[in-house]
Amino acid sequence: MDGCGCSGVIDDPSASPLAMAAVLDGRQLYPRRSDLQAVIAVDDPVRSAELAVALGHQAADREIAHRADSVGCSRQDVENALAAAARVADGQSLSDTELARLGCALGDARVRDMLYALAVGENAGAAESLWALLARVLPEPWRVGALVLLAFSAYARGDGPLAGVSLQAALCCEPGHRMAGMLDTALQSGLRPEHIRDIAVTGYQRAEQLGIRLPPRRAFGQRAG
Repeated sequence: MDGCGCSGVIDDPSASPLAMAAVLDGRQLYPRRSDLQAVIAVDDPVRSAELAVALGHQAADREIAHRADSVGCSRQDVENALAAAARVADGQSLSDTELARLGCALGDARVRDMLYALAVGENAGAAESLWALLARVLPEPWRVGALVLLAFSAYARGDGPLAGVSLQAALCCEPGHRMAGMLDTALQSGLRPEHIRDIAVTGYQRAEQLGIRLPPRRAFGQRAG
């Protein structure tokens, strides 16, 4: 997985209680570990390397914008992510510039905190598709943020196997990542999805403080779009 050197054996994904929750939510099950890894495996190492250059330039531009107006910058980052998720859900592609902007945005803790809220919103499926795409195209270390957002989204809807491989990849790339470590501990201890969804509440609160309107929360058991 992107050179992290991670491997191992997981239990039959279809036999777990979290898998049952995924079935009830209408989500895909992955019968083999290779199917799970394909969701997050880097598509094109050459393109990812090229994106690293674009990410470097974008990071410099974002730093200038953030110093001038940190709140406005964070607001724009979240709005860009919402728009990108909708486009990906419609089958549209994202330019390298857009991918670089999103990759840099996920490096901002305040932005990430708000984006966790999307996992429990009405458009959770669209957001999760975006995180999976970013995990496949972004180079390290930028892909870590996408992997953790994907893991949280999968965990929140009951897909423990996908959450697990995403967290494993994130921790291989960045062993000290606090959210990845916390989610991994919760997952390994069998903490049920409903108990970690409260993390999303903070995202809604911070978005409201910045005047950002996120998709409404959906009731547990409702299928996300």
